[in-house]
Amino acid sequence: MFSLLGNRSEEYNPYQSHGAGMIPTIWFRYDIMPITVKYTEHRQKLYTFITSICAVVGGSFTVASIIDSLVFSTRELFKKFEMGKLT
Repeated sequence: MFSLLGNRSEEYNPYQSHGAGMIPTIWFRYDIMPITVKYTEHRQKLYTFITSICAVVGGSFTVASIIDSLVFSTRELFKKFEMGKLT
């Protein structure tokens, strides 16, 4: 494997041992440039706000009806079990 350094090339041998006082190292150099975040706030339109409110209310009713259905089904199952009609 060869590494080109300017006008000269240098052979790299990964199996060559280092000197007694040398520690293998790896260097990472990052060029950290400042990043600018531009934040602009826009007012929400009325129909978008109303649509969002309707979505939240509709989702709440849906979750409530699912929970109600599970509670009702479980209660009916226990009633059948108590009466001995569960097969």
